[in-house]
Amino acid sequence: MKTIASASLADIELELTIRAVTDDLAAFSDRLTLSAGAEKGYASFAAETHQVGEIAERAIGHAVEISRFLALAGTSERAQVAFYLNLLIGLSVLNAASTIAVALASPRLAVDFAARRRVLGDVIAAVCGDAEFGAAARKAFAHGDVGDVDVVETVFHAATVPAHDDARDGRPTVLGLEQGLSLMAFVRELATPAILVERAALQLDDADGFVRAIEQDADLDPERLDRLQRACHGANLLAAADLARACLIDAVTAGDQDLRARGKELAQRLVGERLRDIVIFADAMADRIRELRHMQQDTAGRFKPL
Repeated sequence: MKTIASASLADIELELTIRAVTDDLAAFSDRLTLSAGAEKGYASFAAETHQVGEIAERAIGHAVEISRFLALAGTSERAQVAFYLNLLIGLSVLNAASTIAVALASPRLAVDFAARRRVLGDVIAAVCGDAEFGAAARKAFAHGDVGDVDVVETVFHAATVPAHDDARDGRPTVLGLEQGLSLMAFVRELATPAILVERAALQLDDADGFVRAIEQDADLDPERLDRLQRACHGANLLAAADLARACLIDAVTAGDQDLRARGKELAQRLVGERLRDIVIFADAMADRIRELRHMQQDTAGRFKPL
């Protein structure tokens, strides 16, 4: 979809149709199906391949739109910036979800590792020397077998906004400032973070059950053992995705200290330092979104109609 150059936020021609918006972490989790039972469902999920390059290009596309917002904010009236802050918050959530999904998706091909390097590089460049945030990002994107993969130079482009007729409900896509009304609706209708945290708890309970099944039967046949191990990994992946998404949404909603503490407690149960580091990184990204929300709340009472 083509965008028209605007001189300020007031010049943006908002698309009136409200699009259904799915972030990449929600799409990541939605690939689970338990119709064949929990063990087979989680095991199948762990074996799923993800289009890491496409997710990376959505992260880049949303970052481009964030940059557009910030550039236009510099030439806009303060009241206009305050009115449109939900666009920036929505884009920030979508960008963070795509970024975290790139970190979560198990890389299998050289192009997947290239996508991870590109997204990590963009994150490091964007944080302007914040050493603590940069360290959290590097840990989240670390992967043990990266040294065994050939380095390939791949050019990743910012994903563009599809025409409305080409957009599919339930599929993540890039939104631009022109889809501001859809972004506002997305922010208003975000999932309840408490539900995501409790779902993660159930997934971790399932993972513990798979571990017990392995430990209690020394005579497991190789096929069942492999399925149980993959099921444990799949359950942990899903729990990490839900905990990360809960962090982002909690930053937008009222914020619940007890819920955040519960999420951090559950994150310690994740099997594998990589997944725990990803949730820590998600919490760091959430802090930046929370700052935007506080800024919005601080300015809410300053610009009231006469």
